[in-house]
Amino acid sequence: MAKQKQVIAHRGASSYLPEHTLEAYALAYGQGADMIEPDLVLTRDGIPICLHDLWLETTTDVAQKFPGRARSDGHFYAIDFSLEEIKRLRAWGRAKPEQQASIPPCEVPTLEEMIRLIQHLNRQLNRSVGIVPEMKAPSFHRRAGKPMEEPILKVLDEAGYRGREAMALVQCFEEDALARLRALGCDLPLVFLSANPLTPSDLDRIAKTANGVGSNRRLIEDDTGRAVNNASLVRECHRRGLAVYPWTFKAEEAVMHRFFHRYGVDGLFTDNPDLGVRARNRRR
Repeated sequence: MAKQKQVIAHRGASSYLPEHTLEAYALAYGQGADMIEPDLVLTRDGIPICLHDLWLETTTDVAQKFPGRARSDGHFYAIDFSLEEIKRLRAWGRAKPEQQASIPPCEVPTLEEMIRLIQHLNRQLNRSVGIVPEMKAPSFHRRAGKPMEEPILKVLDEAGYRGREAMALVQCFEEDALARLRALGCDLPLVFLSANPLTPSDLDRIAKTANGVGSNRRLIEDDTGRAVNNASLVRECHRRGLAVYPWTFKAEEAVMHRFFHRYGVDGLFTDNPDLGVRARNRRR
């Protein structure tokens, strides 16, 4: 991986365009992001698609296109729909109902389509922008009879993402899913995501499988702007060779500057990649 501190576009440039659309990924690329994050779930036919939630109604018009297909809990789960059906949906991100009509037509992309876009732009513009795919709820998919590790690894491998120097980080909140990736022969950098405090023994265990920690930013700095335990999480991770990637930052250039230059994080996730780049590049 590149040694430069990484500005990671959270769901694309999601403050500006509907999250997890090719349009949002392209804008993040244009704003100078170093890496772009696609969250991944599987369709009924086992295709990895870019979607944050397990269900579709939060960010698409699935309820209008497929009324009556919700489960008893009211959710329209992506895993219950074929890719062909999902491609009929209009993706409008988290726009409010009164804003949805003004959103330009977007669709839910596959991981393969997202990669094709980024690699095309890299070739055309002579850049090396990477990807940070996140496996969403592997345990849910396993219970549904559709383990997601192999389908995702297959797409990544076919796209040429192999080895510790590849411009790809695979991340997940489930440690056992990361261990399964290693057992399947995955040699890409892996990142364990955590919203909860991590003890030194936790970090010792994580370091046996992963190469980095994606932490809730509030494990490093609280809401008042004060460092938590003198930002010890960053120090303890670095002692173990683990990179640190806190999440998620919005239009908070000064805060991102502090995380980059005071706390020394290796990268961060932001909905506003343009501001993240400016914060990273600004002198201390």
